[in-house]
Amino acid sequence: MKKLPLLALLASLNAFSASNSIIAIVDDELVTYDTIGVENNSKAAKLAAVNLQIDNILKMRKVEQLGIEPKAQAINNMLNRVAQQNSLSLSQLQANSEFGRVMTDIKKKLSLNALKEFVTNKAGLVLTQAEIDSALENNPATQADIVKQIRIAQIAVSSIEKSTSLLQSEDELIKAFLTDISIQISNGKSFSALAKLHSQDESYKNGGESGWLVQNRLPKAFGKALNTLKIGEVSEPFKAGNGWRLVKIIEKRSVDNHARNVKAALVRQKKNTYFNTWVNKLRKDVYIEIFDHKL
Repeated sequence: MKKLPLLALLASLNAFSASNSIIAIVDDELVTYDTIGVENNSKAAKLAAVNLQIDNILKMRKVEQLGIEPKAQAINNMLNRVAQQNSLSLSQLQANSEFGRVMTDIKKKLSLNALKEFVTNKAGLVLTQAEIDSALENNPATQADIVKQIRIAQIAVSSIEKSTSLLQSEDELIKAFLTDISIQISNGKSFSALAKLHSQDESYKNGGESGWLVQNRLPKAFGKALNTLKIGEVSEPFKAGNGWRLVKIIEKRSVDNHARNVKAALVRQKKNTYFNTWVNKLRKDVYIEIFDHKL
């Protein structure tokens, strides 16, 4: 494309400090040295950073053209994450003098992610069975890919009326209460009905039942109590956290996550390849000049 009149101004811009030195032009936009953030790196690393900055300029243009805006919930989630990473409350982060820059960076990052999703979803990318089979053949499953999962039902009690006995502690009263419930269950009472009646955990609504849980990620107290139980058996009362539990194993299964993880990796690879090709095509419609002698 024809060079822009902007090039004629470069001579007058030599007075800029080194950090503001112009190292690339994208149409009428300037890329300066301080925007690439790799001052002490090799020339190859600096050139890669310049090209990334150019790509981001072109992608942000598309974000504006397509009217892509990050959702408020996504922004709030990212702000909370940044606050936690810096040991700040959200209000402390918002009061920080750098908050404006942080907000701008977050919106930009989320917008670029949304652009990628928009472009790749519109492309309708699909995996072929041949691609999946080839990846599985080159990356066979290991024992670590087998995840043991478990579904449980629990009756959780963290507080109890103490007026029945002034000589027993609350822990002793709760343990005795759950022991009595355990006896009722062994005599034929429904675990689910008793959980709905007595459990103080949110799961009481489902009769105390959980979804599928990864067995080795359960709290230590649960793991110890469940270790010797068979399906359908009820544990002895045990303390976990701030409360006491009765737990029953509903069912167990072993899940092979390997194929799912391989497919997910293939999808990410395919999306990245397509999106990078799409971004490279954006360069064909703009004037770009990189002053690599300044790197």
